[in-house]
Amino acid sequence: MRIKGSAFPPNSSVRHSAELDTSQAGFVSLIVDDETIRCDVNWIEISVPVGKLPIRFKLPDGWMFVAERSPQISQWLKANKKSGWVDKIEGNVFAWVFSALICLCVVIGSYHYLLPWVSQKVAESVPDYVAIALGNKVLDSFDEHWEKSQLPVNQQQQIRLRLQEHLTQLSPLPYSIEVEFRSSDMGANAFALPGGKIVVLDDLVKLAQSDQQLDSILLHEVGHVHHQHMLKKLVHSSLLSVGVSLLVGESSGVIDNLAGLGVFFLSNGHSREAELQADEYAKQSMLTIYGSSESMAEMFELFRAQEWVEVPEWLNSHPDFEQRIEAARE
Repeated sequence: MRIKGSAFPPNSSVRHSAELDTSQAGFVSLIVDDETIRCDVNWIEISVPVGKLPIRFKLPDGWMFVAERSPQISQWLKANKKSGWVDKIEGNVFAWVFSALICLCVVIGSYHYLLPWVSQKVAESVPDYVAIALGNKVLDSFDEHWEKSQLPVNQQQQIRLRLQEHLTQLSPLPYSIEVEFRSSDMGANAFALPGGKIVVLDDLVKLAQSDQQLDSILLHEVGHVHHQHMLKKLVHSSLLSVGVSLLVGESSGVIDNLAGLGVFFLSNGHSREAELQADEYAKQSMLTIYGSSESMAEMFELFRAQEWVEVPEWLNSHPDFEQRIEAARE
């Protein structure tokens, strides 16, 4: 059998039309122009066959013969035991299914175990000054849309002092807590930023019917600081976005939008877990400070009463209020 292809002399890129004669058992002959180069099969370096990529035959004297993949070449490679393991897997349906299952397990395992572990380690290694600077930057961006608080200055200071007094009864935090007050049309809410800043919106203070109710939410945000949720979420979302982009293989059009949507849903699941951890921190803190977490459950009931549209749990970054109320009263 003769295989048509191209030949390249030693240390040269000059292409020559050539044929590889494989009719002799145990030997091959490279025929280039009027020259024939005979060689033992065992002395030839053959590239690993992958898919339909060209096959390269390198002779001991440096000549290189390149031919397109064909059934004849595949048959000769198999007969001379030159087929690679990749080539064998490509033709094995069971191997394809097994490989797909392995890849799926790796992806799922990486998301549930490796990604949270890496996020935690990276967040813990971020210097304090970087986290604080990041929190200041986020607050500056929020201030482009928010307004200064309308609460009396003495009321703001009382809330700050009361929280600082509470913190003396709790375990040390990775950052010092700074409470900032802002006015916004976002309603009753509070946010923990990287570096220990907690932003409290005026409507949250107005919604709370007692100091204990307000403190329960402030302690919830302190819980986010305690667990470094903001830094972990930032790292987690960044790694997840890169991972999804690598999996889909492109970054434009519909695929990009679907990838972004997938990251949104997966990140929400991570947020719900963080909210439950912050709830547990606030509950234990309320028990330490006040001896009861009932005010926390009452505050969640006030939040629930303000919800105008019921959002499905899989679309919401926070757990269901019924679940949180029940947990606070356990």
